[in-house]
Amino acid sequence: MDVHPGWVRSGYDDTAGPKAYYINLEAKPGKGDLVEQFLSDILAGVEQEPGTGPWFGCRFSETTFGIFEAFPDTAARNAHGVGPGGRNFLRSAELADMLAYPAHLYRLDVMFGKYDVMFGKKVVSG
Repeated sequence: MDVHPGWVRSGYDDTAGPKAYYINLEAKPGKGDLVEQFLSDILAGVEQEPGTGPWFGCRFSETTFGIFEAFPDTAARNAHGVGPGGRNFLRSAELADMLAYPAHLYRLDVMFGKYDVMFGKKVVSG
């Protein structure tokens, strides 16, 4: 497990194939709006990363948030970590102010997926 100020990361990173992160964020009471803005900031960076996508910022409750983001391979996931989206997790002081405990980044291997439909609409390659 990698531990840094504001976040921890677990999971393996040594297999071939599609990759993802699931990130769990728990806001301090009354700080949900700050976490929502944080997710918006990440999305603005992710939109500049050609190897990142799909990307979803999710809200489960007033204080519980999540991110699911997928990558074609380990190289793209690692590039995201140092890219304009992932670098948001270096904002340690802000994370400490808004999160009840460090964000948990789970490395995932994508085993199966449906990639041609998004929100009920056929995805068209650009």
